[in-house]
Amino acid sequence: MKLTSFLYLQLLFLVAFTIMPMPKQFEKGEKTVKIQQRCAIKFSSQQEFPDHIMQLLRHYHELMTLNSNCQFEESLKKQNLQIEGSLKLNINLQSDEQLYWVNDTKQEAYTVEIDEKLNVIINAPNHWALARAIDTVHQLTENNEVENLPLKIYDEPAFAYRGVMVDTARHFLPLKILERTIDALVINKMNVLHWHITDDESFPLLLTNYSQITNTSKHWETAYFTKSDVSYIIEYASIRGVQIIPEIDSPAHAQSWGRSSDLAEMIITCGSTIKQYGQFDPTLDLTYEVLKSVMQDLNDMFAKVQFIHFGGDEASNSCFDQRPSIKQFMVDHGIATYFDLQVYYRQRQKDIWKNQIKSTKRIAYWYNKNDQLPAEDDDIIHWWGLTSQLVDVKNRTNDFILSDYHPLYLDVGVGNAFGNSYDAYQTWKDFYKWSPSPPEGFKGNIIGGEAPLWGETNNQNTHFQKMFLRSSILGDTLWNPNSKQTEQFWQFTQRLSEMEDRMNKYGFPVSPFTHDYCKRHTKLCFPTLYGNDQNNQDVPESQSESESQSNIILQSQSE
Repeated sequence: MKLTSFLYLQLLFLVAFTIMPMPKQFEKGEKTVKIQQRCAIKFSSQQEFPDHIMQLLRHYHELMTLNSNCQFEESLKKQNLQIEGSLKLNINLQSDEQLYWVNDTKQEAYTVEIDEKLNVIINAPNHWALARAIDTVHQLTENNEVENLPLKIYDEPAFAYRGVMVDTARHFLPLKILERTIDALVINKMNVLHWHITDDESFPLLLTNYSQITNTSKHWETAYFTKSDVSYIIEYASIRGVQIIPEIDSPAHAQSWGRSSDLAEMIITCGSTIKQYGQFDPTLDLTYEVLKSVMQDLNDMFAKVQFIHFGGDEASNSCFDQRPSIKQFMVDHGIATYFDLQVYYRQRQKDIWKNQIKSTKRIAYWYNKNDQLPAEDDDIIHWWGLTSQLVDVKNRTNDFILSDYHPLYLDVGVGNAFGNSYDAYQTWKDFYKWSPSPPEGFKGNIIGGEAPLWGETNNQNTHFQKMFLRSSILGDTLWNPNSKQTEQFWQFTQRLSEMEDRMNKYGFPVSPFTHDYCKRHTKLCFPTLYGNDQNNQDVPESQSESESQSNIILQSQSE
């Protein structure tokens, strides 16, 4: 499809084009056509749809019709394909194989063409790209009309990894919450659910050989996940174009492993007053016997995922210092420092993973300015320092996931589990200001970003309020960071307002980003990103679009 250059300039005159994230390129016409018969939607193809495609289409059929009387089976029949005022989606897939992850942005690239008769042509390489394409069609049509016809869209994300992290250890999140989180990611074109399964507080994954770890740490009788739960959620996510990244953290954040009397020896309890934190004794054979069994379960249960997250952050030197036997072990084995002791543990853990279990899955580890253990070339560095601090690791050639503590930690600023202050809250505007910009000379490969929602003060009742809409903004940035340079700030807030309404419409109780007056008057309330006076009230509503656009670009560059 031939596309003209500088297509984004059209955004300045297209307030109604409120897709989020914004497509990469498009051509538009001037005609608006009403959808008169929403139940008459059709999905057709020259190919037979396999089951995972059928389930994806059924999911979007429910969203696009919002009517239990609209029969999905009718949408597949090759009859009445030219009903006036109805959507007709013709789908062309290069491959209909079921995917469980993507690692290249072109795997989610797609084209959509819509003519004045509401014929929709979708070209996509696979079923994940199809999910992105149908979501775009859905957004374009959800107000029962389609504007700017004929319309052509070419779209491709800037980053292949666009995710959130959920924590099921501090508060147990039922399977239904994980399902709904995946559904929320899909309508934001995000594609990763990083599942921080275990921590000090609980180990809610039922194991094969060490079930006592789960049974002695679960928060209530049924607060755990089974192997069948894991299989179900992996398939559920795959169908919708989301990959699952499981995390079992160690050697720190491991108190829950040793609640039973027969495993207590492997854990050192940390903390001077609050005795709830623990980490492994990396000198004991018992530690590695248990670790091997748990990692075998992890490899078996998550056989269809791309890689495993091993955590690895925040090991306490003072905690190791409690056991004289550890110091003697270090002397006997020529281990000079506690940093070297952590390296020793990681090397043994990797040996179990790669040489004994013989897993081929890649490994991700948490890293920041202070936690910088050696990384093998194939390791994924999950960076939770600031992007500006990447200069400390600029010579590493690893793949990087960015989860800047500021602003991407969703729980920051709401207080910790003991009611103490916990840094400053990061607002939706802080998320908007952030971009994945590495320092000069950086040799790593940034594959994307992730917003972690730690669970100390988050449960199923607060989950969606805390996760969205700030995560929606991250998804927008990671899909198309250029939109910040090509649209005015009030236009972005108009898109954000539409996303808020969209998520509420589909049952996600997300936090509002502003009050209703400003939702209706985004141009008045948000004329520029940064104002000299509080609430930008010093900027007149009549400010020209060119002046506003210049302010946004210049001030964004100064950040």
